[in-house]
Amino acid sequence: MQRFKPQLTAPLPEGWFAKESITLLAPDGQANVIASSEPLDPTIDTNQYAQVQGDLLRKEFPGYREFAFEPARMLGGKNGYIRRFEWTPPDGVAVTQIQLYYAEEGRGYTATATTPSTQFERFEMQFRQLLGGLALDQA
Repeated sequence: MQRFKPQLTAPLPEGWFAKESITLLAPDGQANVIASSEPLDPTIDTNQYAQVQGDLLRKEFPGYREFAFEPARMLGGKNGYIRRFEWTPPDGVAVTQIQLYYAEEGRGYTATATTPSTQFERFEMQFRQLLGGLALDQA
C-alpha cells in the first residue's frame, strides 16, 4: 500500500488556530476515511476528548447507536480510543462509522471511517488497515 503525505503548509496569523485534515476516498465513492487534528485546551487528555466527542455524537446524530467503545493503540503506538457506531443522516441512508480519538500537547486527533451500513462488512477490513496505518509526522 502506498503512503500519502500531505504537503501543504500555511502561514498562521497571531491568535488564529489551525485545523488540518486528509480525506481518503474509495474508488466507487462508497467509503471514506477522514483524519483530522484540531487545537485543544492543553489540559484536555485523550479520555476527556473521546468522551466529549461521544457526547456530541449522541446529541447531534439522529438514530445514533453505539456498538463499541474501547481503548486502542493508534497513530504509531499511542494509547487512544476507538468507537464504532451507526446513525441516519438526513438522506435516510444509515451509515456505520469507526472513529479514533487521541489528544496530546493541545491537539486533538480524530479519524473517521464511513460507509453506508449495508456496505460496512465489505469495507471493515480495509478501514481497520487504513486507521491502523495512520501516524503522526514526527518532523
